[in-house]
Amino acid sequence: MLSRLILLTSNVFPEETPPIDTSPDISTAGAIYLIIVLVLVVLLYSKGKKKYTPLCEVLDKKEYPFKSLTVIGFALMEMIRYKYKSNLDRKLRKNLMELKEKEYVEFYLRVTWATAATYLVIGCFFSALLALASMEISVVFIALVFGVILGYTALYEIDKKIADRHLEIVMALPDFANKLLILSGAGLSLKAAMVKVSKEMERDTAFYRELKHSVYLMEHGSTVEAAMDALCTKCNMPEVRRLSSVLLQNMHSGGSDVLMALNEISRELWNNRRAKAKKVAEEAGTKLLFPMMLMLLAVILIVAAPAVMTLRLT
Repeated sequence: MLSRLILLTSNVFPEETPPIDTSPDISTAGAIYLIIVLVLVVLLYSKGKKKYTPLCEVLDKKEYPFKSLTVIGFALMEMIRYKYKSNLDRKLRKNLMELKEKEYVEFYLRVTWATAATYLVIGCFFSALLALASMEISVVFIALVFGVILGYTALYEIDKKIADRHLEIVMALPDFANKLLILSGAGLSLKAAMVKVSKEMERDTAFYRELKHSVYLMEHGSTVEAAMDALCTKCNMPEVRRLSSVLLQNMHSGGSDVLMALNEISRELWNNRRAKAKKVAEEAGTKLLFPMMLMLLAVILIVAAPAVMTLRLT
């Protein structure tokens, strides 16, 4: 009788069977993904090392910290047969004309893309490692996004260098215009004043480096127009082009209008410098906001942690 009651009870309340896990085995897929990425990295590195090692050895270690791995990016760009003819490439060429010598622009354009491709491959490699170690696909996706962001930073770094360079030039132009105004008022010609300023100015800034190069061209056979055109190419800014046009116009015409033109453009450059300095100060305050929030969060955690621990103990 008791056995029949147990049997009836088991029929009424059947034992629950555990749910069948129909999700794919992510660890197996992660292992396959890691093997594929490793094979790709090894193939790209072996191919790039044979062909592109001499190109990577001439790169600056500070500017390109992963230059030994850049051969991977060179090999990847060759594999996909990238043509370097997009709008982004034209923008990069324009920026590199200011940062590098004209004959090396194409070389550094390819180095920039190779660096971006190398960062992307590094992101894929870390995502493969996370796919093997973690069961979360979201973590793998985050690692891939991280690789894409790293690749973008290699391209964005050029824009950042140009912005810093232009800010440095804006800060140096008013002093240069004032010195030209003083020397021209003392009786020197504009060309002689430029030569004197370039040789006596000891500041190692972007503008004065390019000014010294332009003066060197003038002293070794180049025309004033060619030298000023080289200055405008290396300092591709409206302020420099306007100053250059004023100088060229007054070098040819001469007369008392030189001092008036220099005085006017000097005033404009000083106003522009004040505006840039104000903008930089405002941006500095915005950049400090995030570190201040982190410090505030740390203080809150320090103050709240003992209270939370006390509540848990009670």
